[in-house]
Amino acid sequence: MKERSGDFWERIVGLHFTNQDWLENFRMSKQTFTYICEKLNDELAPHPLAFRPSLSVEKKVAIVIFKLATCSEYRTTTFENAHLRRSKIIAQSIAVKTGMEQIIGAIDGTHIPILPPTIGYRDFINRKGWPSVVLQGLVDNQYLFRNITINHPGSVHDATVLKDSSLYKNWESLIPKHYKTINQKEIPFMIAGDPAYPLLSWLIKGYTGTLSAEEESFNTYLSSARICVENAFGRLKGRWRCLLKRCDINYKFMPQVISACCVLHNIVENVKESYLSTWMKEVNDQNILYEQPRQREIIQNLETTINAKIIRDALKEYMSENYCLRRSSFRT
Repeated sequence: MKERSGDFWERIVGLHFTNQDWLENFRMSKQTFTYICEKLNDELAPHPLAFRPSLSVEKKVAIVIFKLATCSEYRTTTFENAHLRRSKIIAQSIAVKTGMEQIIGAIDGTHIPILPPTIGYRDFINRKGWPSVVLQGLVDNQYLFRNITINHPGSVHDATVLKDSSLYKNWESLIPKHYKTINQKEIPFMIAGDPAYPLLSWLIKGYTGTLSAEEESFNTYLSSARICVENAFGRLKGRWRCLLKRCDINYKFMPQVISACCVLHNIVENVKESYLSTWMKEVNDQNILYEQPRQREIIQNLETTINAKIIRDALKEYMSENYCLRRSSFRT
């Protein structure tokens, strides 16, 4: 008789779990586990002509999830060609929450600890002195990853990761074309980034250097629109703790592992699985051990950014005219 996924899940650990226990130990509910198994059934089902007995779909998925969700030792979601209507909904939601117009997501990079190779070790050492690979993520207001890039060792600057990504190379087809007239300027859909990224017509970042009150206020509002990507990284690592410390998996396979975690993250976030506060404490504790490196500001050619500067200035004027001036809590 075919084993029910719930029965197997409880039997594999020898206990009967309450809903809270399920969340604590496996970072998702039985219902979501079953959903994942159903989606992967065609790919993972045992071949009827296989010579040797094969694991069931449920066991294969359970083993992977258990590995990703725990710290036990083991001795690119793509930005979907976003539908214009969905992008409008995202932009409207971010505008209502933060005041920032035409923002459909935020981009950032986070470093994932790895066991680096002996040859080429230095390439993986980031600015904080520990070996890592860079996960670049574009995240929407629901903490869902819309584009990821995981091809670079920790020594590489975020701007370089961006320029090598499919997002940078194909942004015209990946970011919907939709404009809103603000202060007599046509403002396109954009994603928000930090100073490590270049200022582009489709990627907006804050002002740097000596700031006016209006520029500092604009930066503060923009930071509130960017918080979704920081929260998504935290929730990703909180659920899939194999990303929190140096994993014993060969570094060559880490891009696939990280990608799988991002896919699982999107699934559980999309069905509104609970996220426990204790998980974030684990993330914060590990961030002390593996402090994230801060990237230097990118220096770029002014000729390539003139239109981007016009767009940013128009938004700055709009914000100062329609919203109270705010000061950043972070002072340089």
